[in-house]
Amino acid sequence: MNLTPERWQNAAVANTQKQDESFIPLIQVFEPHRASLPPLIPYVKEFWRRRTFAIELARFTDKAEYLGSKLGKVWLVLNPLLLAFVYFMLVTVIRGGGTSKNGLTTLAHILIGLFTFSFASSCISAGATSITTGGRLILNQAFPRALLPFSSSISAFYQYLPTIPVYLAVIIIGKIFYPKTQIPTLSWAFLWVPVIVALLAVTAFGLALIFATMNVYFRDTNKLLSYITRIWLYASPVLWLPEMLHGWHRAFLYVNPLGPALAANSSIWIEGKSPTTSELIGCLVWAVIALVFGGYFFTSRERDFAVRI
Repeated sequence: MNLTPERWQNAAVANTQKQDESFIPLIQVFEPHRASLPPLIPYVKEFWRRRTFAIELARFTDKAEYLGSKLGKVWLVLNPLLLAFVYFMLVTVIRGGGTSKNGLTTLAHILIGLFTFSFASSCISAGATSITTGGRLILNQAFPRALLPFSSSISAFYQYLPTIPVYLAVIIIGKIFYPKTQIPTLSWAFLWVPVIVALLAVTAFGLALIFATMNVYFRDTNKLLSYITRIWLYASPVLWLPEMLHGWHRAFLYVNPLGPALAANSSIWIEGKSPTTSELIGCLVWAVIALVFGGYFFTSRERDFAVRI
């Protein structure tokens, strides 16, 4: 049967109308959720199964951060090293000088304290912005959102590792010029270092989960965190020795989530002594509190992140 041009046009319009009626677009709608925990066992299994994603993301972030800098990763060591010397000069002037032996001990304490504190603060500050900066991943992929702060913690650990050889080099050179100093270069107490760093990393990761959640709902959290971190540094045993606190004043050391770990770290590196029982208990308690509370606060609200970003 021959069709006229008008009948061809009418048939094409009718066919288009049928296709439009049968076509239903797929629309994904994000709605607010009441704060509630997801099934924990499947969540943890999925988190562990995708751990490679967090590791690779940390490596990519670590490379991209210093891509446009001529000195590159040298700043990982140079920045805290310069800060350590500035704080050392400040503390030395306030104390009115001292012997070379005490000066090297003070410098060693500030160095290892500042390197360790920078590791914890990097975990917290980078983790706090990991959700808001990873908005595209959250909107387009289904995965445990805690992987993003976890990836930031891994990246901070990569940046912490190069500081240890620098600290050892400074101490070894210092002992050549001042051989009477009592700072140890090798001791059985150093076996505690991985334990203390691991507990500190867990504490920092738990705090990163808290600040990451707060930053989603209150975007000025990241700006306030820079001032909080600075005050936190002065309240931690970095610019002052833990032995300066006596009696009930030592309670201030354990109220600080990073205090027991920094005090234990100073005892190991500066005095060559194992951490005290109270320092170990303090590290463990703060790690558990930060991880449990931070994990609950984060996972109970992470389904709401896609709406808030």
